[in-house]
Amino acid sequence: MPSSRTPAAGPVGYAAFVQLHRRSYERYAHARLGDSALAIRVVAQVLRQAELGWITMLRENPAAFTWRVLREAVTTARAEACDSQADGLHRALPERDADAALLHERLGMETGAAASLMGLGEPEVHVQLRAARRMLAGLDSHGREGTV
Repeated sequence: MPSSRTPAAGPVGYAAFVQLHRRSYERYAHARLGDSALAIRVVAQVLRQAELGWITMLRENPAAFTWRVLREAVTTARAEACDSQADGLHRALPERDADAALLHERLGMETGAAASLMGLGEPEVHVQLRAARRMLAGLDSHGREGTV
């Protein structure tokens, strides 16, 4: 028998997912956008999308799916952001490497926590961090900003 629950109520698993990840998503969005109000709006929109597709997402990897949607939404929202200095990593590096560097180096997340948030394995995050450091060192040697 179909559930009488409305999409706004969402399944318990979705509520736990939001409780676990919302703050980290907001920190990531704020770091990229430089605008906390915009970051909160973007994350709320992404989480609404995740809620609507939650049952389907459970067949795959909800964290990986939501992370991709979040990254795309934040990139799109950059047009509205007031801080032109924010998001330097994403201008200098491939997006996955920039995400790993931002979460680990700038936001201080352990690699396992960053991997979980992005829906990846921890070894993948280590590879992305090494690549980011290597690329940033190369930029630094050419006189551009190269710090994470």
